[in-house]
This record gives sequence, C-alpha cells and structure tokens, in this order.
Amino acid sequence: MLILSAAVLVSGEIFTFIGFVTNYPEVLIHLGGLAIMGALGQLFIFFMVSEFGPLPCSVVTTTRKFFTVLASVIIFRNVLLARQWFGAVLVFSGLFLDIFYSKGKSPIKK
Repeated sequence: MLILSAAVLVSGEIFTFIGFVTNYPEVLIHLGGLAIMGALGQLFIFFMVSEFGPLPCSVVTTTRKFFTVLASVIIFRNVLLARQWFGAVLVFSGLFLDIFYSKGKSPIKK
C-alpha cells in the first residue's frame, strides 16, 4: 500500500482521480460497494478453505467462472470460438467427473 501510494503521488495520477471524483461523486458509492463485495468474497474463500479444504474451494470457484462465461454468452450474445467451447466442455467434464468420483467421500473433519 505504501509503494502504491508513493507511485500514485509521483505519477500525478492522484490529481486525476481527485478531479474525477469531484466531477462524479457517485463513483465513491460504487467504489465502496466494490470494496465491500471484495472483502466479503475474500471472507467466503477463507471460510470455504478452512471448512472444506482447497479442492472444494477451487471446484466452487471454477464452477462459478464457468457459469459466468455461459451467462455472458447467453445474456450478452458474446461469441465463443470453437476452441473456447472445447475448453468450456473440458471444464464441465472435469467438474462432472469430480462430482461423480467424489460421491461417498466424507468431508474434512476437524
């Protein structure tokens, strides 16, 4: 944080930011919301890893990202190339295999 603060001061970007916030003060609400959501996301990841371990956390994260890409294609009509669809199929297959082969395994005990 200290290095970032020094870099922003030396580069003069702080004045650009202050000018932008002066012209558009509502951006502070959006920045605050972004900070709160980021902190909640980090807490979720911490609790997920501490309660279930790193593998389920990575599976949840991968699943979320997969469905984010899928929603982007459906809602915003973004186009995926054939190799990107192939990657999506690989991700979905990996998730399915993980769910299929991990049935019956007990969760991590403390």
